[in-house]
Amino acid sequence: MEKHRILIIEDNPDTLKFLEVMLKNHYDVVTAENGVIGVDHARNKSPALILLDIMLPVLNGYDTCSLLKKDNKTKNIPIIFLSAKNSVQDITEGLKLGADDYIPKPFEYKELLARIETRITRNQETLNQPVVIGDLKIDMASRKVFYGDSITNLTVTEFDILRHLAIKAGNIISREEIIKEIWDNQNKKTNDRTIDVHIRAIRKKIPEISKHIISIYGVGYKYEK
Repeated sequence: MEKHRILIIEDNPDTLKFLEVMLKNHYDVVTAENGVIGVDHARNKSPALILLDIMLPVLNGYDTCSLLKKDNKTKNIPIIFLSAKNSVQDITEGLKLGADDYIPKPFEYKELLARIETRITRNQETLNQPVVIGDLKIDMASRKVFYGDSITNLTVTEFDILRHLAIKAGNIISREEIIKEIWDNQNKKTNDRTIDVHIRAIRKKIPEISKHIISIYGVGYKYEK
């Protein structure tokens, strides 16, 4: 069975080595000695969870966490702060930035393992949980779309657009938000017309869904329940 990958961002070499040795029997471990390298690893190595120190050189843990949670590629990765800074203010600040847990140093080995496993399991359950709205069901794990008794095969992009609209059902979603969410602003040729073409394809493949996908003139789209 393939091991989950853990990214450890820690500048103290002794602590870093200890964590690496302690966790390598359970996880595929990647390390970074500062926040800048850590952000790069998070974007390119797709860890299942990040252990993050606060007192880091170049980019501190708070700023690192903030950057990770604002990035579409890394925002869903669970983050656990490991730090000797353990006042109520420190913990509150870390959790406000989007961290999932906060463990003060020194910590118990078994407690750390338990919290890591809990966070990874909960995150996978959330990401794989199907979206169900009326007759529409979007299965994240199989990437299949069901409407009533019918199964429709969408392209990767069509699936991602419909999923995003469905998750935010009832809200108006701008074309700019869709582009940012689906393409992460990496495809500079993507424009409003591209979105409209994909929406038309979804409507054509699932005619019954057309009444739910509402065009908002000059803005974007809304999935109406």
